[in-house]
Amino acid sequence: MTPLRQLWQNLISLSDNQIGLAGLALIAGLLSGAVITLFRLAIELPLLEFLPMPDAESYESLDPVTRSVLLIAGGAFLIFLFYLIPADRRGTGVTHVLIRMERHQGYLPMRNLILQWFSAAIALMSGHSVGREGPAIHLGAGTASQVGQYAGVAHHRLRILAAAGVASAISASFNTPMAGVIFAMEVVLLEYSIRGFIPIILASVAGAVVSRAVFGHETAFDVPALNLTSLWEIPYIMLLGVVAGLLATGYISAVKLFQKLNPLPLWVRWGGLTLATAMVGLYLPEVLGVGYDTVNAAFNGKVIFLSLIFILAAKLLLSAWAAAVAFPAGLIGPTLFTGAALGGLMGQLSVWLIPDYPVSIGFYAMLGMGAMMGAVLRAPLAALVALLELTANPNIIMPGMLAIVIATLVVSEVFRLPSVFQVQLGGNLQYQTPDPVQQMLTNTWVAQVMQQSVIEVQREISREAAGFILQREPDWLLITGEDLLLRPAALAEALEASPEAEQLDLLAFPADRKSARRTSLKANLKDALDLMQEAQLQWLIVCRDERQQQIAGLVSREDIERYYLYRPRQQN
Repeated sequence: MTPLRQLWQNLISLSDNQIGLAGLALIAGLLSGAVITLFRLAIELPLLEFLPMPDAESYESLDPVTRSVLLIAGGAFLIFLFYLIPADRRGTGVTHVLIRMERHQGYLPMRNLILQWFSAAIALMSGHSVGREGPAIHLGAGTASQVGQYAGVAHHRLRILAAAGVASAISASFNTPMAGVIFAMEVVLLEYSIRGFIPIILASVAGAVVSRAVFGHETAFDVPALNLTSLWEIPYIMLLGVVAGLLATGYISAVKLFQKLNPLPLWVRWGGLTLATAMVGLYLPEVLGVGYDTVNAAFNGKVIFLSLIFILAAKLLLSAWAAAVAFPAGLIGPTLFTGAALGGLMGQLSVWLIPDYPVSIGFYAMLGMGAMMGAVLRAPLAALVALLELTANPNIIMPGMLAIVIATLVVSEVFRLPSVFQVQLGGNLQYQTPDPVQQMLTNTWVAQVMQQSVIEVQREISREAAGFILQREPDWLLITGEDLLLRPAALAEALEASPEAEQLDLLAFPADRKSARRTSLKANLKDALDLMQEAQLQWLIVCRDERQQQIAGLVSREDIERYYLYRPRQQN
């Protein structure tokens, strides 16, 4: 191994060096932010250039026939595209990221990344009632994963890099770097740790910098001045939380209901969704596309009450259908849309009930958005931080906490429903929610329990060479070509038993030899345990190089069990 490659491994790939990981996360964040920015431009520029719209979301300005043709053409192309791709390679979106994080240590394939880019762009440009944040999360995580794969980092660090890409994606999409960090750790990484915070924060900042350099400092929504006029509004905010929880329950239940369509052919599931969207779009074009123009109108009370009810219901059903049948676009945007619409309705209702009381409709729309996000995605802290960053107003924290917590409790405790992502993954045997022990093993590098005192020896060994080896006092001897482990004491006994022998065959004399298999130094403890279980072995040989020839050390099942049995107590 060259000195340069050895230095690379010691600092970046096969190490726990935090400076090296932070540097990789910064690069991953910049690249992820650039990919998300290009993704947004790929959607918005064609719409601004070729369609008669005042902005890239005003599908209302198109005539009904054009809207329908655009939708049907986009849906037909997506169906054709996905029929060309094997079913096991169609994974896209947040659920694909979660599966790859759980089952594949954050290794996200490039082919799925490319598929996500083009399919989501087509879906959004053609006007389907979906969001761009889910695809952005996949694109960000996939880009960061590719950086980690190219660098050759260990598995536990690759997962952190993929989560850093998620943070960069959220940050670049909404211009909310803090919410990006919390979402990545709360939903994707499923843990809060100092080791993860630093690289994820750096990546999130990098994504925000790239996005602001292109789109400016404005957030995704045009948020008016918001304020809680009186503490007497708290009961109404609590009511908003309850209603948001009920709406979130309805949304998740609708996803479960539409999942019954999944046994049907793809052209039926997606074709039906496309036709339904086209029909709804004839009368309610506000639901087409991402719909953030309608959200901004709801903030300012510019959408009349009855229209808002129909728009909310249509958006909820169409988005739930798309989420249930794995349509290659996101559900986070529609969730925010329905939450803002609900809050706008509650704000308008309060104006009618108490006409002389100064109420901000935008205030309730923002609270509804946060409550729906927290309840549907089961990410209450990310939702609260997003509210704070979007409004730049600390006065939103207390009422936001109240609405988000109540809505989340309604979904999780009253109706006992999981997050919408868990519902989407409900029938996927590749994904299981990790328990705390599995989570700890996944996030622990195999080198942390590795025994490094091992010497590799040839099967035939001279007495003189055996003496030199025993002087070094290794814990184990590894017999080359056999992957068998031998205690040095057995070799010493064999030397004493055959004082005249000049050569010893390490397989010829009686001894307790342990069978082992080889694994990479990139592995984590869960990888090691899975391999031991598969091969029915107690020992693994840990190798530094990809050809598995350079030995780094040994790890045993007993070492791993001792680690996860006693380490939590030591930490507490």
